[in-house]
Amino acid sequence: MRMLFFCLALIAQPAAADDSPLQSLDTWGQSRGWEAVGLLDLAGGGVCTGTLVAGDLVLTAAHCLFDGATGAPIDTQAITFHAGWRDGRAAAERRVIRAVIDPGYRFVPSATLGDVAHDLALLKLADPVPLTHADPFATDTPPRAGDLVSVVSYGRGRLDAPSKQRSCRAIGAVQDALAFSCEAEPGSSGAPIFAQRGYRPRIVALVSGVGMRDGRAVTWGAGVAAPLAQLRVLMDRGAEISTPGFAPKRIGVGDTHDAGGARFIRP
Repeated sequence: MRMLFFCLALIAQPAAADDSPLQSLDTWGQSRGWEAVGLLDLAGGGVCTGTLVAGDLVLTAAHCLFDGATGAPIDTQAITFHAGWRDGRAAAERRVIRAVIDPGYRFVPSATLGDVAHDLALLKLADPVPLTHADPFATDTPPRAGDLVSVVSYGRGRLDAPSKQRSCRAIGAVQDALAFSCEAEPGSSGAPIFAQRGYRPRIVALVSGVGMRDGRAVTWGAGVAAPLAQLRVLMDRGAEISTPGFAPKRIGVGDTHDAGGARFIRP
């Protein structure tokens, strides 16, 4: 199954609808415990969501690290992670110094759902974020169809605070890409999808983009547990970002080449 991927800019986008199922975590009490989810300020003005999986490691979507027009990696060291960003303040701010992506990922204009399954990147921070500021989340195996999940993300019209959607479900997998009924929009790329496993939610997938499945809108995501172990090994080995086979796409009216928008997947 071939798909077309493109990114949307966050600048001059309308606000989220009032009837959105997302709950804004805009008070200290509401956001407490979610400080490990943060805003990634990308080189070139793009925005994605990232999550601490260790004091100095942030998990996000691989496509956030590429320029949509040229396919070239953006300047990793120009990225800043704002842990628990809310109302202009962060629990901690750290500069990114290195990044690695899933070896199976390729940033191409027309990709397969198999590529979505590898849309993962791991970022190394210049200094660890103390546990007292943000407690990293553990990862776990992908959910089964019908399992209840939740998403915490930033997005279009709601960059001042993270938002949580609690009432969405896993739908199933296609070519190892995971489908969910959750909402996604520009800025939510890389957002963690949680399942309640034990006393604290665990990350079971990351938001990659949105599209259609069986006539219904879905959010596509990538499983994280096994790939994260490989990404940690690559980080320790000093691997570099690369992606084969990219051919620059033609930018049409309303498109943008900025990195960091949620990817929208069209049949």
